[in-house]
Amino acid sequence: MRKIEQKRSRSKYKAWRKLTRIFGRKGAIGIMAVIGLGIIFWGGSAVIDSGFFVETTRQIFSFGPLDKDKNGHTNILLLGVAGEGAEGGNLSDSIMVVSVNPSTPSVSMLSLPRDLFLSSRIGDRKVNEIYAAARYKQGNRRGLEIIKDAVSEFTGMPIHYGAVINFRVFAEVIDEMGGLDIFVPEAIEDPFYPDVDYGYQTFVVRKGFQHFDGDTALKYARSRKTSSDYDRAKRQQDIILAIRQKAENMSLLTDFGKLGEFFQLYRKNVNTDMGLTQMIALAKVGLGIDYGNVVSAVLNDDPTQMGGFLYTPAKEFYGGQFVLLPEDLKDTQLFMDLVLIHPEILLENTQISVLNGSMTSGLASRMAIRLRRLGFHIIDVGNYKSDRPVFRTFLRDYTGGKDIKTKKIIERVFDVNHTEVISVEEQDPNNLIDLQVILGTN
Repeated sequence: MRKIEQKRSRSKYKAWRKLTRIFGRKGAIGIMAVIGLGIIFWGGSAVIDSGFFVETTRQIFSFGPLDKDKNGHTNILLLGVAGEGAEGGNLSDSIMVVSVNPSTPSVSMLSLPRDLFLSSRIGDRKVNEIYAAARYKQGNRRGLEIIKDAVSEFTGMPIHYGAVINFRVFAEVIDEMGGLDIFVPEAIEDPFYPDVDYGYQTFVVRKGFQHFDGDTALKYARSRKTSSDYDRAKRQQDIILAIRQKAENMSLLTDFGKLGEFFQLYRKNVNTDMGLTQMIALAKVGLGIDYGNVVSAVLNDDPTQMGGFLYTPAKEFYGGQFVLLPEDLKDTQLFMDLVLIHPEILLENTQISVLNGSMTSGLASRMAIRLRRLGFHIIDVGNYKSDRPVFRTFLRDYTGGKDIKTKKIIERVFDVNHTEVISVEEQDPNNLIDLQVILGTN
């Protein structure tokens, strides 16, 4: 028995001894700390396609604080790809923008659909094609820069860092963690999930709490034939949060054996422009985040849903391709700003009523749809009782004049003329409304 235990111990610390030989003891401790903290924050998101001792060594030892935008946020683009050897291996199967606010600290996530059509330095094309095409023409590093610039221009916000995640490595990380416990909100039965021989296999998962190994989690994240790309994007966000929770529960920072295994995955599969000190800073932020308040959303083409700002133009204008475009870029960028940079506004969960005072038929319904797309809660839509049309839109505040940020956004969106604060004494005791928008002819 003692020999068996000694053998396990040697195996457990084999990676650690290898690290100390390469980097020295202090260097190895630093790297293990970075990987461990990174696992807790990103759940061990390994990323692909560059040689460790050439490109990655230069990147991992770049020094400097986290880059931030004018609001103090660090914005990161995550791409998921199938990897070399797979069909369409470098096409971005998952595109997600993550924004971290170190001062709160908080994190929010926005997934972009693969068919979103964007401009880029290598031409106009679907967002899932940009990295693959740029990488093929100009290499890993330039590929990441080009897709970051394209997403930055679309979102209207700087993208400071990027990472490309090989889905196969993603599955290996989950297996190393002993699998994941996931709540499946809707059953999936996909008879068209790709197999290794370019054919199909059937993937089935039932509704309710499930325990997934890496392969099943990968299928759950990628299956799309019997559900929408938007459903799949939400599943990917759920898995990221589940990985992070599992990593925290496992206390991975104290398990050098596991950290060594993750390091082996990391060193072989990295394509990121984030350096050592940035990873340390980001991971430290991750340790303090309350993940119960994470705001996540998916940009989509359902106008009745949050984020439903996209539409499908005629295919003949895009070479017969199915693509998605924003109906209104200004509102789309406002939505992305709310989700990524000002999630605290959406977390206020303000209850809003929209009344039509203009006497223009259907105006209140259209404006309520607009607010729902932005992520606000509309609990009442109707007509404002008046003998004549209201000229300028105004607002009624039933919060007693509380300083809620939602009010400022509503005032800006509708060019509100003035706000009436309704005292508690004047209100119906059964009132559930926080803000009421009375739409005018303006």
